[in-house]
Amino acid sequence: MRRSLIAIVAALAFSVAVAPAGAATRFRPCAGNGDAVAFAANHRVGLGPGIECARVRVALDRSGALPGRISLRVERVRAPRRRRGAVFAFAGGPGQAATPITEGFAEELAPALRTRDLVVFDQRGTGRSGLLRCRALERANLLNAGREAARCARTLGARRARYTTSDSVDDVEAVRRAIGVERIVLFGVSYGTKVALGYAARYPTHVERLVLDSIVDLDGPDPLYRDTFAAVPRALDSACARGGCRSITADPTADLARLVARLSAGPMRGYVVGADGQRRAARLGRVDLLTVLLAGDFDESLRAGVPGAVRSALRGDLAPILRLARRGQAVEGEPFPPSLLSSALLAATSCEEIAFPWQRTAARAERLRQLRAAVASLPATAFAPFDRSTALASDLVRLCASWPQSVSPPVLAVGPLPDVPALVLAGRQDLRTPLEGARRVAARFPRGRLVAVPGTGHDVLNSDLSSCAQRALRAFFSNRRVRTRCRRPPVAFAPDPVSPRSLADVRPAGGLGGRSGRTVSAALATFEDVLAQSLVAAEAEDGSVRGGGLRRGRFRLRVRGLERLEAIDVADERALERALERLSIELRMDRVVYVPGVRVSGTLRIAALDAISGRLRISGGPAAAGTLELRGEGRRIRLSGRLDGRRVAAEDSLEGTVTATAAAARDPLGALRSRAGPLASKRSRPPAAATRE
Repeated sequence: MRRSLIAIVAALAFSVAVAPAGAATRFRPCAGNGDAVAFAANHRVGLGPGIECARVRVALDRSGALPGRISLRVERVRAPRRRRGAVFAFAGGPGQAATPITEGFAEELAPALRTRDLVVFDQRGTGRSGLLRCRALERANLLNAGREAARCARTLGARRARYTTSDSVDDVEAVRRAIGVERIVLFGVSYGTKVALGYAARYPTHVERLVLDSIVDLDGPDPLYRDTFAAVPRALDSACARGGCRSITADPTADLARLVARLSAGPMRGYVVGADGQRRAARLGRVDLLTVLLAGDFDESLRAGVPGAVRSALRGDLAPILRLARRGQAVEGEPFPPSLLSSALLAATSCEEIAFPWQRTAARAERLRQLRAAVASLPATAFAPFDRSTALASDLVRLCASWPQSVSPPVLAVGPLPDVPALVLAGRQDLRTPLEGARRVAARFPRGRLVAVPGTGHDVLNSDLSSCAQRALRAFFSNRRVRTRCRRPPVAFAPDPVSPRSLADVRPAGGLGGRSGRTVSAALATFEDVLAQSLVAAEAEDGSVRGGGLRRGRFRLRVRGLERLEAIDVADERALERALERLSIELRMDRVVYVPGVRVSGTLRIAALDAISGRLRISGGPAAAGTLELRGEGRRIRLSGRLDGRRVAAEDSLEGTVTATAAAARDPLGALRSRAGPLASKRSRPPAAATRE
């Protein structure tokens, strides 16, 4: 049921009454916020002295049916020059607090902030704007939290319906009026683009221009993931670009479809190895595969691992895909601290406003019946390379199937989008907010420009290592022509090979033959796999990185000199280069098994990011037992020692892991933006979205 025109006018009138035109909101230095005193980013991008804070009070329910108000935490960074407006920046989620990343917004939006203030506020129910909390939901895995979400809905009561995008859009207007700015620039990331689009449609006369990064449209997201399924072939082909999968597969999408078909008979079971070296039972289902692909939006190494891991699974070797699935579940499902992400707000916004194919007042069993009927009416091609069952088991369906929705759905848009300049940014490998949706939105703006960045997933400005999106942003705010074509950035992670099932699958090292040659190659492959995993493993309390081998064993990696890197201003490239050259990495392996039956132990050191030295001990029934010394720089590795009592010497090459790591680390923005690995600076802001949107 749509809200009547009279009700809409009344609601707008109420919001005006809450924050009348010309109301002066006083900003002060943020209490207890060190950034207000020493805002390091200001010195790099030429902004003012610090972050100022204020409060804007808005009604919980603008219709007046529910009492209460919400105090919105608002932060502002003043422009250093003559001011002409403001940029409002919206975070993702829904549920992500925005003020913890004000500095990140300031760095990214620097081209717009020379003559405009930056305004960031925690949307209602997030951060320090009346944080919405449900303790059980905060502890749950958000990929399967339906029971906790239903309990949360009962706890929130009727107010759960007042935390929608529509409410946030009116909050934006209240903040705009309170600070006395006539026209604003809207910048949104992921779910934040939905807020920006909603504001532009409802308050078009107050919009100067928009920057939309990773689009969630006004009617999105699709709870059946059809837009994601349609984008999977493009993402897989991109991961295999430039012949990267030549030795793996001729058609990664067909391989994925074959694995999905096999999983229709039930999940496959195997094991993963923990950081303690112990095996733990694991299973792989169709939704687990989808989770891996979605998690790849934030992690290029995950995307690179999919084609080879799927191929290995089709050959009966589940270890690689189960390891990817474990990482994917950690990215997608693990709870964030409530101060950064309100899972209660995420559930309330998603379950109240997403257009599920069921009646809002139906009970859970009837909802699921209606859902199955709706999915059955669609062609199988709508879900390829996955299937109907994958869509029926989506995280959004699980989250909201038992949520007691309000009778009237929220009304978001009330008019056409304004004819203003709009820059739309999309990652060509983004599966949660695919490129096709960005194209549709850009086409609705007469002056819209779409920049699609190759080799990039979600949250483009924060993950584009080619700087194409940053150049487009500078041109957009300088009123110059925006170049919409981007070069593909260098590949930081080449596609992982199909994992060997035995020593016989390993090619002998250069200059050697037989078992000794294969053992040398197996030891080198084990080292390379461990090094790649160390870049994405979780950091322990002591600052080290620990993980398990693919099949057995464990490893520990320490980075020495990292504290010098973290203390350096990223704008000082010379100092950053010197600090990087002083870094050293120590990698210890304890009976790690990558090739079945071949155990590798030892300590290796990497100096200046690419000079390698160390000793490995090889054991195991299939292997030629003994010791190998490693020396090398870059890709070339020299190995010498004794195997099976005989002296051996060989030279071989890594597949690029070490050199790719060095290249990524030497890119200051790339190092600071990376979400994974011990070389990443803790100053990088968190991903714009923790879940589907």
